[in-house]
Amino acid sequence: MIPSLGSHALKALTPQTAVTVDCSRCVRHRCKRNECRKCLDICPVGAITWEVHGLQVSSNLCTRCLRCMAVCPTAALQSPELSLLQAVVDLAAHPEPVLGCQLQSDTEAHARFPCLGTLANSESMLLFALIFVEGIQINLICCQDCPRGHILEGVHTAHARLAEFMPDHKVKLVSEQKNLKYQLASLSRRELFGFFRERSKRSTMVMVERLQVNSRIQSYGSKQVPLVRTMLLKAMETRSETQQQWICGQLFGQVSFTTDCTICGGCVGVCPTGAIGPEEDKSPPVFDRNLCVGCDTCQAFCRKQGVQLAGSSQKHATSLALSYKRPWSDPLY
Repeated sequence: MIPSLGSHALKALTPQTAVTVDCSRCVRHRCKRNECRKCLDICPVGAITWEVHGLQVSSNLCTRCLRCMAVCPTAALQSPELSLLQAVVDLAAHPEPVLGCQLQSDTEAHARFPCLGTLANSESMLLFALIFVEGIQINLICCQDCPRGHILEGVHTAHARLAEFMPDHKVKLVSEQKNLKYQLASLSRRELFGFFRERSKRSTMVMVERLQVNSRIQSYGSKQVPLVRTMLLKAMETRSETQQQWICGQLFGQVSFTTDCTICGGCVGVCPTGAIGPEEDKSPPVFDRNLCVGCDTCQAFCRKQGVQLAGSSQKHATSLALSYKRPWSDPLY
């Protein structure tokens, strides 16, 4: 009994690493020619470094802001404390859900992330908008005075961009207590079942059920698609084809193959998500944009410059906006 108590006490006193590194997903580990520095550059305290043995996270320096997770395209950085699907399920049980921060445990929230810095990502923000079409509140009231307050810039940027993909979204960033609408789970059993029946007719509970069935990360051998992308693809099915194409064109990567492609298959092997697959009859590889996270590994790997990764140009985005003047008026379900 005593050794058991001692081990628990030692574990409690030992600093826990906020994020873990999956080297098989890290594009810099997969391809030395890929000099990705997204997580290193975003960390405000220098807790992430590239050492002889690869990517390292210092538990002594890390402040658990999770900004590194928000910028990592392949989800190579993970937080053991964060359960995205569980948070979605907990939030869905409330008419006006509030998402908060674990560090600010005295603030009002129905579910909490280790830090809201993980929302400084357009795909994550859009995912919440598609799931909670009836509204969700992000409690940022204490973030301004928090040591991790630097996350606010990224969260506000992702939220501002959300209007491009879903102008009718109801994701609300709350920075003042007077604007927060928080309700405890005080519904009677009869009221609660009535709430679920009404909600299941249209949005959140249907979406949560769909995501629970299909939220397992897609696996392609050693290749994996980030959970946020997997859930986002399922959530996007509730939108029209036009809207889906718009979102893909703005958020997902686009790979093309030049005449210099030797069809060696190297890009197929190095792609961390399976977005590039082999083709028969000595043709260039096939490309699935839904799986592409724009990590640039394929382009960095190809010495013949046979692969090109291109983002949507501003001109292209503008022409789409003019062509699809009212793409968001389609019924959601």
